[in-house]
Amino acid sequence: FRAAGSGGGVDAVEVGANLHFEPLFAPRDPVPHEPRSREELRQLGADLFARSPGHGVAFLVAVGAVRDYPVEISSFPVRAGADPVGLGEFLGEEFPISQTLRLEFLNSLPLLGTGVVSALETTFNEVGLPPDWLKVDRLTRGIAHFWWQQHEEELA
Repeated sequence: FRAAGSGGGVDAVEVGANLHFEPLFAPRDPVPHEPRSREELRQLGADLFARSPGHGVAFLVAVGAVRDYPVEISSFPVRAGADPVGLGEFLGEEFPISQTLRLEFLNSLPLLGTGVVSALETTFNEVGLPPDWLKVDRLTRGIAHFWWQQHEEELA
């Protein structure tokens, strides 16, 4: 909270101009303890993910179709056959959940022993290239980070 003023009075008040609030409504423990139709719930979650990735993730965790761990959440869309471009769009977002899942997903890729082109090819065989260049930039920065991380010992 900061008050900005000129002279003796307060002209404007800036409250959390750089704050970003992202509520997370998915419970850690699944609502149904023993779902009878787990496969149907997974399919419903995959369909929901295709329309709205954030809602799809929340649904999948809430019903227990996917455990609330980034490694499991990030691998589910690929296993479920999600639209690659939609997945790329979601992973390229700047939301904290997208960043967490993007980093987990990219960390899981086998980039050791690849060059620049084959590292990009490995990634974009799994995830579609989003049309938004900022999202592409976020993805390629992550690819570069994990490429270097996986090659550190080899280059030392």
